[in-house]
Amino acid sequence: MIKTHSRLIAALLAISAVPFCLSTAAAQSADARVAETEKLIELSRRPVSSMDNPYEMAENWPTLMPGQEWGAAIGLIPDDTGGLWMLFRSEPPINYVNAAGQITRSFGDGMIVQAHGFCMDNDGNLWAGDSGPFGDDPSTAGRGFQIHKFSQQGEHLMSLGQAGVSRADEATLFIGPTACAVMPDGNIVIADGHWPRPSNAQQDGDRLVVVTPQGEFVRETGRMGAGPGEFMGPHALALDAQNRLYVADRSNNRVQILDENLNFVDDWRHFGRPSGITVLEDGTMVVADSESGARLPGPAMAPEGGPGAMARNPGFQVGIRIGRTNGSLQYYVPGTRPEGMAADNLGNIFAGLTGGCDASPSGGCLQKWVRK
Repeated sequence: MIKTHSRLIAALLAISAVPFCLSTAAAQSADARVAETEKLIELSRRPVSSMDNPYEMAENWPTLMPGQEWGAAIGLIPDDTGGLWMLFRSEPPINYVNAAGQITRSFGDGMIVQAHGFCMDNDGNLWAGDSGPFGDDPSTAGRGFQIHKFSQQGEHLMSLGQAGVSRADEATLFIGPTACAVMPDGNIVIADGHWPRPSNAQQDGDRLVVVTPQGEFVRETGRMGAGPGEFMGPHALALDAQNRLYVADRSNNRVQILDENLNFVDDWRHFGRPSGITVLEDGTMVVADSESGARLPGPAMAPEGGPGAMARNPGFQVGIRIGRTNGSLQYYVPGTRPEGMAADNLGNIFAGLTGGCDASPSGGCLQKWVRK
């Protein structure tokens, strides 16, 4: 009887220890996952690579006008002379920079809350996006979530979207526009849906919107999601010589390729978490990754989860990847984290920073990379 009682006590003690063992194992597993994530974050930030890099940065280029201050350089349109139009988060937001790095034209003061998206239509007019604030900001009430059209002389021609309203429908147009590009027929395609976004903004509806050069709604395509032809924070657009559209589907950590009718063709994940993308006449494709390894908020359906700050695409290295529109990779520029991205047919790469501008040898938020 005593032996039986002892065995029963031992069994009960063993059973009571099971939750403790399970909780200890779970804690150890969680600690291991955290440690592994931290390792991947460090890998994302490493400043060196064994890939070929034939580029070097032009130092102290460009020079701001007296009284101007640097802001994030988010929209870049090269002109194939070594200069470019720049949309940045400072005043005035729209600037022309010549090949010598001098700003010779500026306009758009006070019109933009959060610069995002920049393109030139077939008539040479500039389309400047305003994604609105990234979070709740009462000071911006009644502003943002629009696209503004200007002449190159600075004349304000038109604004699309309802100021201060983030909603994906034909009347208000935009959740938060981030990029635009000119379609083969001259219409403008606009990427819509920035992450993060304010709490009073529409929390789904990410898509592409097509409008005429006069601003008339044509159609929309896609929806929020991770499937073919679906988008989560589409952030940049570029077209190739075959009229295929490349979409930097950033919160899905991929580049999506659509045909000229905006039907899904393919998606690529070896270019990182794409913030900026450009395609040249010869099929060169340049992609900027500014966010891999960063802890950022995002939608709950994102690959890493959300809505809290999660390590996004950890382990993939930030920088500039240069490849081809056949999907191949040729070169890689490490040690930089550009969000804005452009290149010209002379071989220059222009990279726009949204952070770390003070430490850049360029002297600010815009970097010009040239062949060594």
